[in-house]
Amino acid sequence: MREQNSVLANMGAATWSAEDGTAYEVALEGINHVVGAYSGRIREARAAGDSEGVRVFLQERTAWSQKRRSLSPVDRRTVDALTAEAAEVLASLRGGAR
Repeated sequence: MREQNSVLANMGAATWSAEDGTAYEVALEGINHVVGAYSGRIREARAAGDSEGVRVFLQERTAWSQKRRSLSPVDRRTVDALTAEAAEVLASLRGGAR
């Protein structure tokens, strides 16, 4: 039996492959980690009274949040590029580079 008010009832078919969908999810996860890492840096900068650090880290976090919102599973080239970039940024942030 089909529910008329179901969210799934009005969904069409995906326009991307399962592999593209998986790559997209991996990219989103990487971006989420970057956003979280910047949130940690913002918290540290605030605790240290580093207003310039807070400003820079907020700007970076906002930029990554915008990348997340604009990402699409149908744009595999951008998905792959952002996955690689997120890995590099995370390595830098986790390595203590401030």
